[in-house]
Amino acid sequence: MSTPNANQIKHALRQQGHTLKSWSEANGFKYRDVSETIRGIRRGHYGVGREIRMKLGLPLDEQLAA
Repeated sequence: MSTPNANQIKHALRQQGHTLKSWSEANGFKYRDVSETIRGIRRGHYGVGREIRMKLGLPLDEQLAA
């Protein structure tokens, strides 16, 4: 399964009636953290980035988090 890119994630959120900012606020995350995670700046292997990836349903690299 390939990882969706940032535009695909934003498009999926828009289809659910959310912007990136509204999704961030609704799920208790900072907008900047969510933005950096979906753009790949924050890798999402640990901490907040990982929580965001899990909440968005994005694949995780389980070997790195072990």
